[in-house]
Amino acid sequence: MTRRSGLPKRKILAVSHDIGGAQAVYPVIPKLRRKHNLQVDVIAGGFAQKVFTRLRAENTSEDWSDAKIDEYLDENCPDLLLSSTSWKSALEQGFRNRARIRGIPSVVLIDFWNNYRLRWQHATYRFGDGPDHVCVMDKRTAEAMHQEGYPLAQIHVTGQPHLERCYQRNAQSVSESAAQRGVEVLFLTIALASMGLKVDALAPIRVICEALGKWYSRINKPVSLTIRPHPHEAPPADFLDRIREFTPRAVAVQLADRTEPIHLQLKRSDVVLGYITMGLFEARSFGKQAIAIKLTDHPPELVAAMADAGIPLLPFDSEQIVSFLSQPGNGPKQIGTLHQGAAAAITDLCCGLVAKRSSMLSS
Repeated sequence: MTRRSGLPKRKILAVSHDIGGAQAVYPVIPKLRRKHNLQVDVIAGGFAQKVFTRLRAENTSEDWSDAKIDEYLDENCPDLLLSSTSWKSALEQGFRNRARIRGIPSVVLIDFWNNYRLRWQHATYRFGDGPDHVCVMDKRTAEAMHQEGYPLAQIHVTGQPHLERCYQRNAQSVSESAAQRGVEVLFLTIALASMGLKVDALAPIRVICEALGKWYSRINKPVSLTIRPHPHEAPPADFLDRIREFTPRAVAVQLADRTEPIHLQLKRSDVVLGYITMGLFEARSFGKQAIAIKLTDHPPELVAAMADAGIPLLPFDSEQIVSFLSQPGNGPKQIGTLHQGAAAAITDLCCGLVAKRSSMLSS
């Protein structure tokens, strides 16, 4: 009988740069590491470094050159590449480009419902050739990617591991504490340029402040607004002062401490507002009321995903926002078990591809 400790370990390399992608990959890595015949190494760039702190990742502050990637792959010889996709970084795609030359299978995790083709903008191969195995959140996303030209056979509907983890870990009954105190509102901004918009960043905040001022006059409770800028944003020094110039006196406004984990700020909040940020889905995992403000058209699969999670998409209009907040029955609702089994499905896919490669190399 062969001892398990004597079997050669197969290697998986996980690479990520942005927070969203890293969060999606993170729950998969411990499951893979629990497999007795697998070793998982991790390379973290940019914002992913914080997410991967406990995974003993190799950190990098910049993208790697082809030569450096080649050197790493030749020295470590991974059997599979597991990666996410990032904005303003070619770290993951650089590894995918060089892994493809070596015949190393690639699994890519999509973490959000938009910009599918753009996620391969640094590829040295055609998007329509579909060499990567792509894991997506739902069937609607799979079809949307296919319509953009990606082969359906290479798309795997697995669910989103980060949301699975949030919904399982955070599921709780809705707190009624806001009925006895003031209302805490958290607004999650996003770089509007990433949505293809040239709107003044203060314009949406002005509308939200106006809505909260009107809401205060109806509920007669103190309203506190905390604004948390997106990690890719760098607000000017006078950002808060300019906001306070048009904020109603009944609304106390402040900027969030971005060094504090977002989940702590979500827990303290009664209402969470945003555009199309993952934070709205995370807020729902805490049983919070989350509302998306529509500044532009969104992919139908994103709109449907928000509906599934109980996130209404409201027009960019203060009257309609305050009308929704004031209606009975529009409070937070429980969301069930969305994305259940995502991490396990991706783990199985990776293990299957590693086993297939091992069989091919040994034959």
